[in-house]
Amino acid sequence: MHGRVTSLPSEPPRFFNRGPSPIARLTFFGVISIAIMFIDARFRTLETVRMAIATVVYPAQQAALLPAQLATRIGQFFDTRDDLRVENTKLKADLLVASQAQQSQVAAKQEADRLSKLLSLSQTLPGKAQAARVVYLGRDPFSQKAFVDRGTSQNFEPGSAVVDELGLLGQLTRVHPLFAEVTLLTEKDFAVPVKIERTSMRALLYGRGPGKLPELRFVASNADVKEGDLLLTSSIDGLYPSNIRVARITGVQRDAESAFARIECMPTAAVAGADAVLVLDKPPAPAPRPALEAAIESSAKKRR
Repeated sequence: MHGRVTSLPSEPPRFFNRGPSPIARLTFFGVISIAIMFIDARFRTLETVRMAIATVVYPAQQAALLPAQLATRIGQFFDTRDDLRVENTKLKADLLVASQAQQSQVAAKQEADRLSKLLSLSQTLPGKAQAARVVYLGRDPFSQKAFVDRGTSQNFEPGSAVVDELGLLGQLTRVHPLFAEVTLLTEKDFAVPVKIERTSMRALLYGRGPGKLPELRFVASNADVKEGDLLLTSSIDGLYPSNIRVARITGVQRDAESAFARIECMPTAAVAGADAVLVLDKPPAPAPRPALEAAIESSAKKRR
């Protein structure tokens, strides 16, 4: 019952061991490779084959390199974008600083020009002129007031004319220890005696309040008045020095039913935007009126 167990052969049958041995094969292919390498190095016979293989394999090489190149380019894109964002922020900051510096330079140049014109004006005006700076405007929106600083050595007197480099601003109405109040010529019913430069005709310029242009009142409809005429101070009653620019006529309306023309004027001075001004000394008081004329005027006032 017990049979003898026979072991299986560990080597394949000789039927499958046909052909040369592995060492012989290695030697054969090694000799062939060396021969081909020698022939190619000496005669360059395989150059065409290599070029053909490289041409065929090139798309596959590029396809294999594409993911790495794409990743590199994506990284460079984000790096470049971050650098551009930082550079853009820096350039904007530099531009803002340069713009502010330019604006400051322009403002300083404009102020220097205004001060130069004020200095030239003070040399041409009769009497003494004292420089002052507008510190703020009046808080009442219905009142046309401005306030100028006053040095301890400056002697301001109520009633003095206040001018800038372009013309008359108004008149000092109150003087305080450290500042003075200026009533602007646009104040409602504020009167300035003027004359038309072209014809020397005298008239009164009245302010009309905020947002309205001053006007010449009580000028006959047939008077020789034109748009563009320049108005100067006339020094009547000794209120202002003569020949200071006040306003320019911008509109003349004549109505057949009215004896007077409606004449609007634009102040030549920067009424709402002056910074540096000159406070002029009051001109000498005019000679007193004759006694008879004063008595007649006094009796006329009593009748009223």
